[in-house]
Amino acid sequence: MSLRRRLRRQTVVVHPFDLEHGTDTGGLIPGSELGVGHRHDLFIAGYAGVPPSGFRSAIARWRSLAPRYRIEEYTFLDLGCGKGRAVLLASELGFREAIGVELNVVLAEIARANAAIWTAAGKARSPIRIESRDATEVEWPSGPCLVYLYNPFAEPVMRAVVEAMRERFGDRRDELEIVYQKPEQAASLEKDFEMLWGGVCELSEEDRVSDPVADPRDETRVYRWI
Repeated sequence: MSLRRRLRRQTVVVHPFDLEHGTDTGGLIPGSELGVGHRHDLFIAGYAGVPPSGFRSAIARWRSLAPRYRIEEYTFLDLGCGKGRAVLLASELGFREAIGVELNVVLAEIARANAAIWTAAGKARSPIRIESRDATEVEWPSGPCLVYLYNPFAEPVMRAVVEAMRERFGDRRDELEIVYQKPEQAASLEKDFEMLWGGVCELSEEDRVSDPVADPRDETRVYRWI
């Protein structure tokens, strides 16, 4: 069975978000179904779209912590963006650009199609770009950057991403901030980053019922450089 057909087979529940917007951001896909022959295939955590209410609550929390720059100066960078739900939601907020990075080429294609639908509907206040590449090979943006993570990968990749951030932002640390939801690899950040906030972001009843992995107990953390 082709990779594309396997991914479609895994998409079972249509989230109300997709019914409303005509997008395809739902489903639950295990990491074992997402390999593309890359050395980091073993460390893919799987795919599930972030609950919209949880994402909006997390970004509202980040904004309440007095970011160092205006939101329109930040590039939003979702590492392991999957089908791009978080990128779509971020584009509503007026970031300088909303970028999704996804290793799986089929998911990246779906994310681009979703972005086209979203943009055509006039919902994007930010330019959207989807890059098909490994998270450790990101072309980091110039200027302030908000890195977003929704438990995308296991510890080895997370450590490599932190090392890349250290190299890219070492002389401009005030330009990097992180929002990490379902932070299973948070230990990889503890040496270099200060946790400004950690807690639970409230989920809507719609998300609790409709989302395949939504859990009201899931933690969110916000980080800046120490």
